[in-house]
Amino acid sequence: MAEVSFPFDSVQADGIDDRVYYAEDFKRYFKQFLKNGVYPNPSTNLKVEALNDNMILSVNLGSAFINGTCYSVIEDKLNITVSDAHISYNRKDIVVVSLNETDRTVNILYKEGVASASPQAPTITRNADIYELKLCEITVKSGVNRITQADILDTRLDNSVCGFVTGLVETVDTTELFNQYETYLNQKIEEWKQTQQQQSNEFNNQMTEIENWFTEVKLDITKLQSFDFDNLAELKGATKKTIFLENGDAEEKIFITADNTKVADRVTKFLENEDIEVNTKVYERNGKTIMKEVTVLTKFNSDGSITEVVS
Repeated sequence: MAEVSFPFDSVQADGIDDRVYYAEDFKRYFKQFLKNGVYPNPSTNLKVEALNDNMILSVNLGSAFINGTCYSVIEDKLNITVSDAHISYNRKDIVVVSLNETDRTVNILYKEGVASASPQAPTITRNADIYELKLCEITVKSGVNRITQADILDTRLDNSVCGFVTGLVETVDTTELFNQYETYLNQKIEEWKQTQQQQSNEFNNQMTEIENWFTEVKLDITKLQSFDFDNLAELKGATKKTIFLENGDAEEKIFITADNTKVADRVTKFLENEDIEVNTKVYERNGKTIMKEVTVLTKFNSDGSITEVVS
C-alpha cells in the first residue's frame, strides 16, 4: 500500500467494514507530534521515592508516552522492593517504564545492577521489541537495610534516557538542565565533604586546646588544693632543688623539668631570736605571676610552747 489516510468512518459492504484501524495506526499518528517521555505536570509524575525508611520504593501516580503508547499509574502508588544489599560492595539499580511490543504491555520494571568496587547501572533496552524510559538510578550501599531519598538519582529530566513529553515541533531540551543539576549536586556534595573535613580538623584542634587547658587547670587546682610545698614536688614532671646559704637559711625551688618553669619557691630563715620564718610562693602557669603566697612565723616561747603566725 503506497498511500495511507486516517481516520474516516467505516462503510459496510456485505457486512464487512471497509475501514478497519489497528493500534499501529494510532501509534503512528500520535508519534508524529508527541515525544517520548514522562508527562511534566504535575512535577511528581512517576517520580520514584523512598518509602518508610526501608528497602521499598514508591512510584508516584502519573503517565508516560512511549512510541505512541500511553502508560499510567492510577489510583494507588506502585511499590517496588529493592533487592538486599551486598555485604562488601555497592550496587546501582534502575527503575524503568518498559514497552514490550511482543507481549503488548507497558510496565514499571526494577532492574538490578551488579555489586562491585566500581558499580555501573544497568543499561536501558531500546530495540524493535522493547523500548525503556529510565525513571531513576538507585545506589544500594553495601550492608544497608534501607534506601533514603539521597540514594535515588531522579533521571526523568535526562532526555537521553527519559525526558518529558513535549510537542515535536517546539520541544524543550532538558538534558542540559539535567547535566547542570547533576554538576551542581556533585559540586555541593564535594563542598560538603570539604566542609565536613575542615570542621573535623577544627574540632580536633579545639579539643586539643581544651584538653591542654584542662590539664593546666587541673595543675592549678592541684596547687591550690595541696598548698603544702612538699606535696607540690609530687606533680608530674616536677623537680625539687634545695640550696643551703652560708648564713644557714635554705632556699628551695620546685620547677617543671622540661621547660624550667617555676612551680613554687620556699625560703626558710632562721632569725636571730631563734624564731623561724618560712615564706612559700606558688606561681601561675607562666612561672612568673604569684598565684598564692604565705609566710609562717614559728615562735618558740619562753614557757616552752610554740606559736605559728600565718600572714
